[in-house]
Amino acid sequence: MAIASFANQANVPDIVPSPSFQIVEDSLKRFSLPCFHDPERVEEYVDLFSLRTLCKALEADRAESKNSALEKSVSPFEEAPFEPKYDDLCRLHWIALNRKVINILELGSGYSTVVLADAMRILKKHFGNWARKSIRSDNPFHVYAVEEEQRFLEITKLRLGSKLKTLATVSRSSVDVLIHDNRIASAYSKLPNISPDFVYLDGPSQFATTQEINGFSFNSKARMPMSADILRIEFFLEPGTLILMDGRTANARFLKSYLRRNWAYLHDPIGDIHCFELQEEPLGPFNRLKLEFCLNGNWLIS
Repeated sequence: MAIASFANQANVPDIVPSPSFQIVEDSLKRFSLPCFHDPERVEEYVDLFSLRTLCKALEADRAESKNSALEKSVSPFEEAPFEPKYDDLCRLHWIALNRKVINILELGSGYSTVVLADAMRILKKHFGNWARKSIRSDNPFHVYAVEEEQRFLEITKLRLGSKLKTLATVSRSSVDVLIHDNRIASAYSKLPNISPDFVYLDGPSQFATTQEINGFSFNSKARMPMSADILRIEFFLEPGTLILMDGRTANARFLKSYLRRNWAYLHDPIGDIHCFELQEEPLGPFNRLKLEFCLNGNWLIS
């Protein structure tokens, strides 16, 4: 049954197209996930959405304060600050816009928070009024980032600036070591109370806590991240939810072993990413409307 007739029968609002978004949509159609393997296509996307201009101030901030303790990488074993990786940032921006993501849960924060907030700015401009009336979200087109360290939280908030600060909420949470099915893992002690349709899993790091279980600690350069946050909220996620992980292959294999629902899985070794897409029938008319609006019947993972 077509979404329009289904929505009307269930007293659900119709999808209202935004003609002004067509230019953005036409630009997005020029790209796909593999495009971000190609440096020339990455540069094309950077120029198209002015992402280098967006990040220019961020790079200047790092150059001016490169000797500051605030600017060290998340790892205590590395002194050099992280630089923008435009292939990863463009991929995130493209996914958020292409899927017309409603709410983003970002585990970790950084340049990615700023780029995702910019995508939310574009979507809110074109669809904000309709989404507030039609989508079951308290704050549509918003990024919710969870940060393990206060210093990085402050850096991210500063970098959002006045233009993007209303589109992202960055909160701090401690990290616990726990047992999941007799396996050691980690999880944030507090998550935002939202229903995300896009989860960017880039935290916590293995250095986020010094807690031990039976003498085992994550706080070592020999360890690797092993987040269990998604497993705790899996059955609250709506069909259509996408999880993206940069690297963290061991963590991706851990999740793949324990996720229970109908998740399609994609590993792109060239881009060093892992994707999980919740490909299920809609929960009901409102979720069906959301799927039609966000995905238009097209799954990312075929």
